[in-house]
Amino acid sequence: CWMALYFENHDNPRMVSKVDPDPQYRFVLAKLLAVLLLTLPGTPFIYQGQELGMVNKAFRSIADLRDVESLNLYNIWREAMGEEAAFRRVLAGSRDHARTPMQWRNAAYTGFSEAAPWIGTDDDCKTCNVEDQRQAGDSVLNFYRQLIRLRKSHPALVYGETEFVQKKTRGLLAYHRRDGGAVFYVECNLSREKRKRRGKPPEGLRLLSNYPESKRRELRPYEATIWQLRS
Repeated sequence: CWMALYFENHDNPRMVSKVDPDPQYRFVLAKLLAVLLLTLPGTPFIYQGQELGMVNKAFRSIADLRDVESLNLYNIWREAMGEEAAFRRVLAGSRDHARTPMQWRNAAYTGFSEAAPWIGTDDDCKTCNVEDQRQAGDSVLNFYRQLIRLRKSHPALVYGETEFVQKKTRGLLAYHRRDGGAVFYVECNLSREKRKRRGKPPEGLRLLSNYPESKRRELRPYEATIWQLRS
Protein backbone atom coordinates (compact mmCIF):
# COMPACT_ATOMS: atom_id res chain seq x y z
CA CYS A 1 0.00 0.00 0.00
CA TRP A 2 2.86 2.39 0.85
CA MET A 3 4.46 1.84 -2.56
CA ALA A 4 1.15 2.15 -4.40
CA LEU A 5 0.53 5.41 -2.59
CA TYR A 6 3.85 6.74 -3.82
CA PHE A 7 3.80 5.76 -7.45
CA GLU A 8 0.13 6.58 -8.12
CA ASN A 9 0.01 10.11 -6.69
CA HIS A 10 2.49 12.30 -8.56
CA ASP A 11 -0.21 14.75 -9.67
CA ASN A 12 -2.06 14.76 -6.36
CA PRO A 13 -1.05 16.14 -2.95
CA ARG A 14 2.68 16.33 -2.33
CA MET A 15 3.91 12.93 -1.23
CA VAL A 16 5.86 14.29 1.75
CA SER A 17 2.62 15.72 3.16
CA LYS A 18 0.64 12.61 2.29
CA VAL A 19 3.01 10.18 4.01
CA ASP A 20 3.77 12.27 7.10
CA PRO A 21 2.99 16.02 7.40
CA ASP A 22 5.07 16.47 10.56
CA PRO A 23 7.64 19.16 9.62
CA GLN A 24 10.43 17.56 11.67
CA TYR A 25 10.53 14.66 9.18
CA ARG A 26 10.01 16.73 6.04
CA PHE A 27 13.43 16.68 4.46
CA VAL A 28 14.58 13.25 5.62
CA LEU A 29 11.31 11.83 4.26
CA ALA A 30 11.74 13.70 0.96
CA LYS A 31 15.14 12.03 0.60
CA LEU A 32 13.70 8.59 1.39
CA LEU A 33 11.15 9.09 -1.40
CA ALA A 34 14.01 10.03 -3.71
CA VAL A 35 15.82 6.78 -2.87
CA LEU A 36 12.71 4.76 -3.75
CA LEU A 37 12.21 6.63 -6.99
CA LEU A 38 15.78 6.25 -8.22
CA THR A 39 16.78 2.78 -7.01
CA LEU A 40 13.67 0.72 -7.78
CA PRO A 41 13.02 -0.58 -11.31
CA GLY A 42 11.23 1.70 -13.73
CA THR A 43 11.57 5.10 -15.36
CA PRO A 44 11.75 7.88 -12.75
CA PHE A 45 9.63 11.00 -13.17
CA ILE A 46 10.51 13.94 -10.93
CA TYR A 47 7.58 16.31 -10.63
CA GLN A 48 8.20 20.04 -10.05
CA GLY A 49 9.19 20.75 -6.48
CA GLN A 50 9.60 17.10 -5.58
CA GLU A 51 13.37 17.57 -5.80
CA LEU A 52 13.12 20.25 -3.10
CA GLY A 53 10.79 18.46 -0.73
CA MET A 54 7.91 20.86 -1.41
CA VAL A 55 4.79 20.19 0.65
CA ASN A 56 1.06 20.82 0.41
CA LYS A 57 0.06 24.44 0.20
CA ALA A 58 -1.75 26.36 2.94
CA PHE A 59 -4.81 27.22 0.87
CA ARG A 60 -7.20 29.29 2.99
CA SER A 61 -10.46 29.03 1.09
CA ILE A 62 -12.06 27.35 -1.89
CA ALA A 63 -11.45 30.60 -3.81
CA ASP A 64 -7.71 29.78 -3.76
CA LEU A 65 -8.22 26.60 -5.79
CA ARG A 66 -8.35 26.29 -9.58
CA ASP A 67 -8.72 22.54 -10.17
CA VAL A 68 -12.12 21.87 -11.77
CA GLU A 69 -12.46 18.48 -10.08
CA SER A 70 -11.78 20.00 -6.66
CA LEU A 71 -14.33 22.76 -7.22
CA ASN A 72 -16.97 20.32 -8.40
CA LEU A 73 -16.44 17.98 -5.44
CA TYR A 74 -16.61 20.90 -3.04
CA ASN A 75 -19.99 21.96 -4.45
CA ILE A 76 -21.29 18.42 -4.00
CA TRP A 77 -19.90 17.83 -0.51
CA ARG A 78 -20.84 21.18 1.02
CA GLU A 79 -24.53 20.30 0.62
CA ALA A 80 -24.03 17.23 2.79
CA MET A 81 -21.40 18.31 5.32
CA GLY A 82 -21.12 22.09 5.24
CA GLU A 83 -18.55 24.41 3.72
CA GLU A 84 -15.76 23.97 6.29
CA ALA A 85 -15.82 20.16 6.28
CA ALA A 86 -16.14 20.06 2.49
CA PHE A 87 -13.12 22.33 2.10
CA ARG A 88 -11.01 20.17 4.43
CA ARG A 89 -11.97 17.07 2.47
CA VAL A 90 -11.12 18.70 -0.86
CA LEU A 91 -7.72 19.80 0.46
CA ALA A 92 -6.88 16.20 1.38
CA GLY A 93 -6.82 15.23 -2.29
CA SER A 94 -6.69 18.35 -4.45
CA ARG A 95 -4.26 18.29 -7.36
CA ASP A 96 -3.66 22.01 -6.90
CA HIS A 97 -1.13 21.23 -4.15
CA ALA A 98 1.26 20.03 -6.86
CA ARG A 99 0.44 22.80 -9.33
CA THR A 100 1.60 25.89 -7.48
CA PRO A 101 4.62 27.82 -8.83
CA MET A 102 8.08 26.34 -8.47
CA GLN A 103 9.79 27.86 -5.46
CA TRP A 104 12.88 29.32 -7.10
CA ARG A 105 13.88 31.72 -4.33
CA ASN A 106 12.64 33.62 -1.28
CA ALA A 107 10.96 36.41 -3.21
CA ALA A 108 7.61 37.71 -4.39
CA TYR A 109 5.67 34.98 -6.18
CA THR A 110 8.49 32.58 -5.19
CA GLY A 111 10.69 34.03 -7.96
CA PHE A 112 8.47 32.32 -10.52
CA SER A 113 7.30 35.55 -12.18
CA GLU A 114 7.03 39.29 -11.65
CA ALA A 115 3.24 39.20 -11.89
CA ALA A 116 0.70 37.21 -9.93
CA PRO A 117 0.62 33.63 -11.32
CA TRP A 118 -2.56 31.77 -12.18
CA ILE A 119 -2.63 30.11 -8.76
CA GLY A 120 -1.28 31.48 -5.51
CA THR A 121 1.16 29.95 -3.06
CA ASP A 122 2.13 30.45 0.58
CA ASP A 123 5.25 31.45 2.53
CA ASP A 124 6.99 28.09 2.20
CA CYS A 125 9.54 29.59 -0.20
CA LYS A 126 11.14 31.30 2.80
CA THR A 127 12.46 27.95 4.01
CA CYS A 128 12.36 25.81 0.86
CA ASN A 129 13.61 27.16 -2.46
CA VAL A 130 16.03 26.28 -5.25
CA GLU A 131 18.44 29.14 -4.60
CA ASP A 132 19.07 28.16 -0.97
CA GLN A 133 19.19 24.43 -1.65
CA ARG A 134 21.81 24.83 -4.37
CA GLN A 135 24.16 26.19 -1.72
CA ALA A 136 23.35 23.70 1.05
CA GLY A 137 25.34 20.50 0.69
CA ASP A 138 22.80 18.43 2.65
CA SER A 139 19.71 19.76 0.85
CA VAL A 140 17.09 17.61 -0.83
CA LEU A 141 18.06 19.10 -4.21
CA ASN A 142 21.70 18.09 -3.84
CA PHE A 143 20.65 14.68 -2.54
CA TYR A 144 18.71 14.16 -5.80
CA ARG A 145 21.81 15.18 -7.74
CA GLN A 146 23.92 12.65 -5.85
CA LEU A 147 21.34 9.94 -6.45
CA ILE A 148 21.15 10.66 -10.17
CA ARG A 149 24.95 10.52 -10.47
CA LEU A 150 24.95 7.25 -8.53
CA ARG A 151 22.27 5.78 -10.77
CA LYS A 152 24.16 6.78 -13.92
CA SER A 153 27.41 5.32 -12.57
CA HIS A 154 25.98 1.90 -11.64
CA PRO A 155 23.87 0.08 -14.29
CA ALA A 156 22.68 -2.35 -11.62
CA LEU A 157 20.51 0.42 -10.16
CA VAL A 158 18.83 0.82 -13.55
CA TYR A 159 18.81 -2.60 -15.20
CA GLY A 160 19.71 -4.96 -12.38
CA GLU A 161 17.64 -7.79 -10.97
CA THR A 162 15.57 -6.80 -7.93
CA GLU A 163 15.26 -9.09 -4.92
CA PHE A 164 13.18 -8.01 -1.93
CA VAL A 165 14.38 -9.29 1.44
CA GLN A 166 13.10 -9.19 5.05
CA LYS A 167 9.60 -9.27 3.60
CA LYS A 168 7.94 -10.12 6.90
CA THR A 169 9.37 -7.14 8.76
CA ARG A 170 6.56 -4.61 8.94
CA GLY A 171 7.49 -1.08 7.92
CA LEU A 172 10.85 -2.05 6.43
CA LEU A 173 11.52 -2.07 2.71
CA ALA A 174 14.79 -3.77 1.86
CA TYR A 175 16.02 -5.06 -1.48
CA HIS A 176 19.05 -5.98 -3.56
CA ARG A 177 19.80 -4.73 -7.07
CA ARG A 178 22.16 -7.07 -8.95
CA ASP A 179 23.86 -6.85 -12.31
CA GLY A 180 26.80 -9.12 -13.05
CA GLY A 181 29.16 -8.96 -10.09
CA ALA A 182 27.75 -5.70 -8.73
CA VAL A 183 25.38 -6.00 -5.77
CA PHE A 184 23.63 -3.11 -4.03
CA TYR A 185 21.50 -3.25 -0.92
CA VAL A 186 18.86 -0.61 -0.18
CA GLU A 187 17.17 -0.43 3.22
CA CYS A 188 14.33 1.97 4.04
CA ASN A 189 12.55 2.46 7.34
CA LEU A 190 9.05 3.45 6.23
CA SER A 191 7.91 4.70 9.62
CA ARG A 192 8.65 7.48 12.10
CA GLU A 193 9.59 4.87 14.71
CA LYS A 194 13.14 3.78 15.38
CA ARG A 195 13.75 0.21 14.30
CA LYS A 196 16.25 -2.22 15.74
CA ARG A 197 18.49 -3.71 13.10
CA ARG A 198 18.46 -7.46 12.72
CA GLY A 199 22.02 -8.61 12.94
CA LYS A 200 25.03 -6.57 11.86
CA PRO A 201 24.99 -3.71 9.34
CA PRO A 202 25.63 -4.75 5.75
CA GLU A 203 29.24 -5.50 4.91
CA GLY A 204 30.28 -3.09 2.22
CA LEU A 205 30.49 0.55 1.26
CA ARG A 206 27.82 2.95 2.52
CA LEU A 207 27.26 4.96 -0.65
CA LEU A 208 24.49 7.35 0.27
CA SER A 209 22.00 7.94 3.07
CA ASN A 210 19.55 10.56 4.23
CA TYR A 211 21.33 10.60 7.61
CA PRO A 212 24.94 11.78 7.93
CA GLU A 213 26.17 8.69 9.75
CA SER A 214 25.07 5.10 10.29
CA LYS A 215 24.06 3.55 13.60
CA ARG A 216 24.99 -0.09 13.86
CA ARG A 217 22.02 -1.26 15.90
CA GLU A 218 19.08 0.76 14.62
CA LEU A 219 17.39 2.55 11.75
CA ARG A 220 16.09 6.03 12.52
CA PRO A 221 12.75 7.50 11.40
CA TYR A 222 12.46 7.27 7.61
CA GLU A 223 16.11 6.32 7.29
CA ALA A 224 17.13 5.20 3.80
CA THR A 225 20.61 3.96 2.88
CA ILE A 226 22.23 2.53 -0.23
CA TRP A 227 25.06 0.04 0.29
CA GLN A 228 27.43 -1.46 -2.26
CA LEU A 229 28.09 -4.96 -0.99
CA ARG A 230 31.37 -6.79 -1.22
CA SER A 231 31.33 -9.37 -3.98
